Formats: sequence, structure tokens, C-alpha cells
Amino acid sequence: MKLSHITLAACYSAFMFGCAADPGTQPHDMSQAQHEAMAKQEDQSSEAHAAQHDPNAKQTRTTCQGKAGCWTSTSNPTAQHAADAEKHRELAKKHRAASAALANAEASACVGISDDDRDISPFDHRDDIVSVAPYSENVNLGRGTVAKELGAAAVFRAVPGMTAEWLQRVVDCHLARAAASGFDMPEMDYCPLELKGVKAKAASTGNGFSITVTSDDEKTVEQIKSRMLALGPVAK
Repeated sequence: MKLSHITLAACYSAFMFGCAADPGTQPHDMSQAQHEAMAKQEDQSSEAHAAQHDPNAKQTRTTCQGKAGCWTSTSNPTAQHAADAEKHRELAKKHRAASAALANAEASACVGISDDDRDISPFDHRDDIVSVAPYSENVNLGRGTVAKELGAAAVFRAVPGMTAEWLQRVVDCHLARAAASGFDMPEMDYCPLELKGVKAKAASTGNGFSITVTSDDEKTVEQIKSRMLALGPVAK
């Protein structure tokens, strides 16, 4: 079973490939609001350095090297401030690009989703959860395969009007919202979709629906299982 993963739209891809990777400037490094705050902070630092740069400042230095004579060089003692100002300006741009990527991804993923579906996790509907269970996939190990736990899955009873396609859209919306919030949503500490770096796939089970949440990170897998297995009866 191959699992899909929410992407941060075309703007996110452009951001990732168009900018150098400065620490903290990638979209998932922090929330949308934090990226905006960092952009303002970088702007202030840029302005402070720019104020200390004097393009007309000159410093003359004479260096004598024995019989070779003395050489004179002229430099601008405030030149480093110009370079620092530019560096902070670039960091501000990257933080704003990251903020825009998160905002656009959320807007794209949540378009057409009702306020209730956007604000309430599918996993909040516990009366409709039929069962939950750890989720494993076979992975290659040497000449054979072994089952490796990658997360957990929940099975929901059939809900009038619900389709797997629509449920996937709701799931993707929550993944994008979690990223925009910086994965800091204490009011949803029960929801596995709010964890950083998870993937989620909605599917039809014939007489209901399932949502499988996985991660490549072992610690996150344990968090997924902890949250998921507390939501409903564990399948035997």
C-alpha cells in the first residue's frame, strides 16, 4: 500500500529549489507566524547595519616589506556593514517566502473545505471510529522481508455523503494547517495528523473508510501509535 503525502503546492517547490538552505528558513522549520516574525527581525538587523555603512568612508593603510618598499592600500572600514545588511535582507526574504509557501499550501489544500471540517479533526469523531491498529509494511532485509511498523490506521464506519476522495481532502487540509501552525496545536494533541513529518492516506474499506498515518521517523511512529490507539477499540 503506497501512501500519499501532502505537498506544499507549486510555490513550495519553487521555494525549495530557488533558495539556498539557510538554517531555519525552510517552511517546516517554524510556523507561518514565526517566519513573519523572523522576517521583521532580519529587516531590523539589516537596517541597523545599513545605518552604520558609509559608502564614502576611507581608510588608508601603508604596509612596508623590507627592501621591497612600502605599499599603500585604501579600503572602506564600514564595508562589512553593507555585506551584513544584504545578508539580513536575504534572510528576511527567505522567511517571507517560507511563510507564503505555508499560507498558499494551506489555502490550496483547504479550498472548499467547510469550517467544521477544517477546524475539527476527523479523529475527533470517535463515535464513528470502528477500530484502530498499528500499521506495518514489509521491507527488504537481506534476502528476505520483515514487517516494519510505520504508524497506525483507524477504520471509520460509513458516513452519509462521505467518499474516500473527500476524506483525503480533509486529511490534506489538516496536514497543511498543522505545518502552517508550526505543528503547535495543543488543542489537537490527540490527533496524529498534527505531528511533524507524517503522511496520511484515506481509503474506502467497502463498508466504511480508513485513514492510515505513517512516518519514516521511529520516534514519530511511536507518537502516531500512542495517539491513534487511544482513539478507539484496538482491532484484534
